[in-house]
Parts: sequence; C-alpha cells; structure tokens
Amino acid sequence: MNKQQLKQQINDLLKMGNYDAIKPLLLSNKDTTEHDNDLAMLCYLCTIYDQEKAAGQTTIFSKVSNMKELLKRYTALKFYLRRIDFDVADDMGTFYHFLAQNQVSSFELLRVMDFSVVQKDKVLQRINDGSRCDESLNGDNMETVKLHEIHGEGIEETEICFIICTNNPVYAEECIYYIRHLTVPEGVRINILTVEDAKSLTSGYNEALKYSQAKYKVYLHHDTFIINSDFIQDCLEIFESDPRIGMIGNVGVKTMPASGVMWDADRYGMLYEQHIYETQLLANAISPELAYLEVDAIDGFLMVTQYDVPWREDLFDKWDFYDCSQSMEFIKKGYKVVVPNMKNPWCVHDCGFINLEQYDIEREKFIAEYLTDKKG
Repeated sequence: MNKQQLKQQINDLLKMGNYDAIKPLLLSNKDTTEHDNDLAMLCYLCTIYDQEKAAGQTTIFSKVSNMKELLKRYTALKFYLRRIDFDVADDMGTFYHFLAQNQVSSFELLRVMDFSVVQKDKVLQRINDGSRCDESLNGDNMETVKLHEIHGEGIEETEICFIICTNNPVYAEECIYYIRHLTVPEGVRINILTVEDAKSLTSGYNEALKYSQAKYKVYLHHDTFIINSDFIQDCLEIFESDPRIGMIGNVGVKTMPASGVMWDADRYGMLYEQHIYETQLLANAISPELAYLEVDAIDGFLMVTQYDVPWREDLFDKWDFYDCSQSMEFIKKGYKVVVPNMKNPWCVHDCGFINLEQYDIEREKFIAEYLTDKKG
C-alpha cells in the first residue's frame, strides 16, 4: 500500500470513529509508515490515544476530523512548546488559549514535550507559573509578505538577507518568527526573503542571490529555527576577523570523505536536531583555543555568506549536495569555510526523516566533480 492509500484509510478510520484500528494499520504497513514523516508522526501520536483511552478521557483522535487536522494540531503545540523552551514566546496567554480551545490533555502535552522540548523542567515551570517570556524584539510591525525588513537602531550601514527556500508556509512563518526575535545590532538592516516553488535548492538560492543586494546572506531551511539571539553579531564578528572567511555553517566536516557522504566522518559543531520522536543534541567540540574550525563542507540547514558565489544549479538540480558543492566552490575561489566554536547550539533543525530518494545520483555527481583524487 502506498502512502496516499494509507493516509486515505487513516482518514476513513478517523471519520468512522474506529480509532483502535489506526495503530495496527500503520504497523502492518511499517515500511511505508517509516518513510513518511506524517505517517511516522501519527504512529507516535497513537501513544497519546492509548494513554487517554486507558485513563477514560476523551481521546485526541476524537478531537479532529482528519489526519491533516491532527498534524496541524501537533505542529502548533510543538511550536508553542519550543518557543517557551528557548525564551521566544511573546506571552503565555495565546498558549493557554490554544490548550483550552483544543482540549489538550495532560497526556498530550507531556508526550509532545517528550518529542520536542530540550529543557523539560524549565518548560513545565513556565507553564505552571504562567510567566511571560521576555521579548527580544517587537515584531508586530513586520509585514507577512514575501519580503520583510527589520531595522536596528542608528544609521543603516550593513544589510543582511535571510533567504528561506520553502514549500511549507507554516514552517516558513515559524522560521521567520525566530528571526524576528534576534537582536539586531546598531547600523544593521535585516531583510527576509522567501522563495517558493523552486525547482531545486540551487535554483531557488540563485534566484534570491540575484535579487538581494545584501553583502551578507543567510541561507536556511524553513525548518531551521535560530535560537541564539546574538546570531547576527556573532556571524559579523567572525567575518570581520578575517576577510578570507567566505562562509559560516553550524555543522561541518573537516575533511570530506572520498565517499562524498559527510556523516561518514566526524562532523564538528553544535545543533539540536528534532526527529519524529525526539530532540537530540549533536555536538562535537572544537579545540577551545580556536574561534572557529576551517572545514571542507558545511551542512545546508544554515549557510551564511559574505561573498556571492553562484550555486551549481547546472549540476545539482534536485535537493541534495547543494551544500557540499557550494562549500567546495567557495574553497576553489580561495575562501575559507568555517564552523564557529559555539558554547551552545545556535539552531534547532526540525528535520524529521531525510528523503534520500535521489541522494546517490547526486552523490555520484559530487564525487565526479570534486573528489576524483580521493576515490579509492
């Protein structure tokens, strides 16, 4: 059974109220379930249903009419909890309203916290005391259009453009929410540019590169949430320390393996990665005496540049190896690609499962173009 057929059967079961049949259906189609983010998430949400049913409570499945509505509910709750976790929740009132309006049970709340929260005790305390998180920046005046601007105080001298290539407006808006809460240094102007319906990441990023005149550009996935409030200043200081630094990433590999697979070698840096059922800290320390580590390639969830180098859309026309190839292109031009020595992660990457359907095809292109001398 393919994923579309399976999702339709799930919707039919939700409509009929036959909730007990949902989990067995997912498990009997395990291969399909494990290769689709929505189906895998639904399988884990079944644990909430089981707990609520055992406690004699109204269950999560009875509160929605279809799978899309269920996942929208989960995503909204996850986003609220993460904002509390990383001190970017503007107020707790909207969160409490969401809990009441959607009749979120304690089982649902705690289970979603297990999936998405790093500092669980802190979040529980925030929820219990109803405190208001401090606002880093008032984003009320920021228009939700394709191009957004935030201004620091003082004379506008430096422009930074955040570029989000997206096919999911819900995640894109959440990504923008975190950008709105960054501290904007004096003399800095911030633009946020979203690119939709791109044929590939390289083509989407090239479109944005041609459009934006900003010296500094931050290319990031719509599921990357920047939690370091001083991110802008930290990046500017690294770039200003050495004009040869062309690009900054949060995770990178010092020497690219001959296989072309970045994770076949040690990756350095820090990151919170949220998969379907947990949030993990990825951390591989850089020597404390170094401000940054020079690397062969960085992971594409976040890539910050101070020079414009065209992306290789002539070669990588899908969704893989755009990051490794861009790293190599910068190095070919004599620039350094670096990973900062972070004390704490700068980002959360809510990546779910990675689609590797075209990965090997793109990997062979990458090896042929950049790693011929490393084969064998």
